Amino acid sequence: MTFYQALQMDPSGLKKGIREAQDKKEKRYFIKVLVVRDILLVMFAIVFISFSSEVFGSQNSAMAVVIFCMMLSIRFVDFGYKISHSLVSLGICFLILLISPIAMQLVAPPLGLIINFISLFAVVLLTCEKPEMGNGGLYLFGYIFLSGSMVTPEVFVQRIYLTIFGYLVCAVILFLKHRHKNPQTTLLHVISRYDIHSQKGQWQLQIALALSLLFFAGSYLGLNRFMWVGFACSSLLSSYPVNLHERMRDRAVGAIVGSLLFGLIYSLTPPSLSFLFGPVSGLCLGFCSNYRYKTIFNCFGALLMASSIYGVHDAVLLRIFNNLVGLLFGCVFFYIFQKILVKRWLGNKELKHC
Repeated sequence: MTFYQALQMDPSGLKKGIREAQDKKEKRYFIKVLVVRDILLVMFAIVFISFSSEVFGSQNSAMAVVIFCMMLSIRFVDFGYKISHSLVSLGICFLILLISPIAMQLVAPPLGLIINFISLFAVVLLTCEKPEMGNGGLYLFGYIFLSGSMVTPEVFVQRIYLTIFGYLVCAVILFLKHRHKNPQTTLLHVISRYDIHSQKGQWQLQIALALSLLFFAGSYLGLNRFMWVGFACSSLLSSYPVNLHERMRDRAVGAIVGSLLFGLIYSLTPPSLSFLFGPVSGLCLGFCSNYRYKTIFNCFGALLMASSIYGVHDAVLLRIFNNLVGLLFGCVFFYIFQKILVKRWLGNKELKHC
């Protein structure tokens, strides 16, 4: 295995290599790869997001973050069908991410519910032919993240250009990495094979309906940073198969510990050094393979921005509260969906979950 090939491994694979190393030299090799990979990812994130924000406006940094995450994922995960159709689906997803998170904020909540459901269901149908590969969590994250802010017409024009740029970059990566995969499977096959009685079909409907209803409820609740509620709910239901109990425990513990830890460290850190929270938490994330620890370090970047608006104390409490609300909603929805729609109406067995 070359050094470049080792850099393509994820943290869990590299940590396994460290644990199973035959000697100290091999162990040091995998440690070196893990550290270099982490540093390169953080540097690339800073450069790409800074460049995109500079060219297309700082108010479009959220779209830049989403595109960056998609670029990293598309290198390894395809859509499960022929490349020409995958490129079309990628374009549709970018169009949805551009329009729907903003459109649903401009209309009455009932119409927003319809927009969200159609958009979210289309995204999971187009990208999750193999839901166990994690595309659902990625694209739903992008949708929720982009719903967290509103833009002016001038900024939206710049976002259009950024979206086109992002699509072209991701399309090139998708083509180069996956052009020879699944040549006989078409998008029409994927759509026509949708079956609400199947585990995958129920999962796709469940996550789209859950988030749509969550956004609908959010339009009346008036909670600040409501996207945090969405992230928590999505993280609970987007795993495939749904790993409800473990996921809920890890998310709750991670959100509480991460938020409190941020509050403690922030209070002890000189204001002149607070800018380091983002890069350092990004580096720590790169070493994590456990979802609970990822959740802990994700709190730092989110709370650094929120604390400038609400203050550290209120931001920490808001982060914890919103995560618990999202988890509670997701858990209740899961059981209602399984008991009423799946078991009673469809006569199917409930989705397995841990």
